[in-house]
Amino acid sequence: MKRLFLYIIILYNVLLLAGCHDHTSPPSNPVPQPRAEAERTVIIYMAADNSLSGSVTLDTTEMVRGKSQIPEDMNVLVYIDDRKLPAIYELSAKNGLQLWKQFKEEQCSTDSLTMLNVLRDIVYMFPARHYGLSMWSHATGWAPRRNTFGKDENRGASAATMPEEMELSVLHDVLAHLPKFDYIFFDACFMQCIEVAYELRDVTDWMIGSPAEIPGPGAPYDKIIGALCQSDVEGIVREYDKAYPSWHNSHYYSGVLLSLIDCSKLEPLAEATGRLLTPFYMDRDEPSTSGFQPYTKAFNKYTYCFDMRTTMRRLLTEKEDDYTAWMEVFDQAVPLRTLSSTHTWFAVTSTISRVYDPDCYGGVSMFVPMRDYDYFGLNDKFQETSWYKATGWQATGW
Repeated sequence: MKRLFLYIIILYNVLLLAGCHDHTSPPSNPVPQPRAEAERTVIIYMAADNSLSGSVTLDTTEMVRGKSQIPEDMNVLVYIDDRKLPAIYELSAKNGLQLWKQFKEEQCSTDSLTMLNVLRDIVYMFPARHYGLSMWSHATGWAPRRNTFGKDENRGASAATMPEEMELSVLHDVLAHLPKFDYIFFDACFMQCIEVAYELRDVTDWMIGSPAEIPGPGAPYDKIIGALCQSDVEGIVREYDKAYPSWHNSHYYSGVLLSLIDCSKLEPLAEATGRLLTPFYMDRDEPSTSGFQPYTKAFNKYTYCFDMRTTMRRLLTEKEDDYTAWMEVFDQAVPLRTLSSTHTWFAVTSTISRVYDPDCYGGVSMFVPMRDYDYFGLNDKFQETSWYKATGWQATGW
């Protein structure tokens, strides 16, 4: 029903725009015209109407500091929804951060139509041959109704009907109505999981993010703005990684975990993973998770994060040839992963914040069903993911 409603609104908007042109007299207030086509338009979508609102100034200051890295044939647009009314800013080497559009009312930035309208307006007014997207907010990965992406605590007059968080399938449907992105960079916790990447594989070429929590200050935008503009996906990862460990405002951030996913290589990874993983779970069998690298403490609301590579290594301990073959496919799909020199990451929601086996670190998380998750409904929700269907989990009974 949500998707049907979204499609109806899109069709209505298209017809409305088509019928509003009056060629008999010019409008009293000329409608802004789209810019000339650029090489790339980068959109930074900051859903910050939550506890992260205080970090907006820090990151926008970094963006302005790095403005000289923006080439002339690039557009950088920053949508900000914090404790003030939402607005869209243009960032350029010449003018820094300038207001482009001020919204007159509060809106819910995790609502599908709000996000679609914001992104579609930017794409229309700043056309380009390529597009990049940075998604900035709270997040927890794939699981529905658990703050999948974003958090909007002040949703305006329609708060009762607007979602505080955006579910993964809805995020996909919004992005599917836009040009395919060169990359989607999640400057948000827990989004570098295989379930998210597989769901979004048709709307982006690359996905960048962390399988765990990220430090409070997030990405160093003064260091990565050039890489964002040039679609240098490895540069985004490496410059982000180099910023930690570090001190920010007298607070020590021990590290950050990051990886890069090539979405064009995910279908072979799904086939290889399903073929080798599911035999261990037939008839709702439940192998021990001992040795799996967790990204959260046991059985809190975020416990669906195990490192994908470590999980496969432990399950295939006695099948070395199978593991070697799987790693060849995994390395193609995840060509870059970084691990801080401390082998740790900054964590608030979890007592787990260390990579126990750095040699098996994969940089991408994966869900494995367990009976304890029946209580939380996670096993049922897992069945709705594209990854579940592609890997053949249904044959196991889970």
